[in-house]
Amino acid sequence: MDNDAEYVARDIAEQLGVSGDELPEQTLLDNYSREDVIILFEALRNRMVAVIGNDPDNLAHWLRTDNHAFNGRPIDHLGTIEGFRDVIRYLELFSQDVETRLKQTSSNIR
Repeated sequence: MDNDAEYVARDIAEQLGVSGDELPEQTLLDNYSREDVIILFEALRNRMVAVIGNDPDNLAHWLRTDNHAFNGRPIDHLGTIEGFRDVIRYLELFSQDVETRLKQTSSNIR
């Protein structure tokens, strides 16, 4: 991996509260372009921060904790593009569900 990609992977890992060794960027780089891998990691980070918040400990906890939707830990699904998409899609659906519930609650208050 070149220095730019290493820096981005380490930076994103740090922001997610995990070590670079826990993220499978090298596996992805064996099959996809560096730019695509960086986009995936940035999309994951942005979606996680939007849904979970910007606390690296909370982000790492979510990635490392078993989740019934994944039949395992979300971090274990990040070795493929499809796995990334599944994790990001789950976070998007979760955030939509929260927004819907907030709208319902605010309309009930009025």
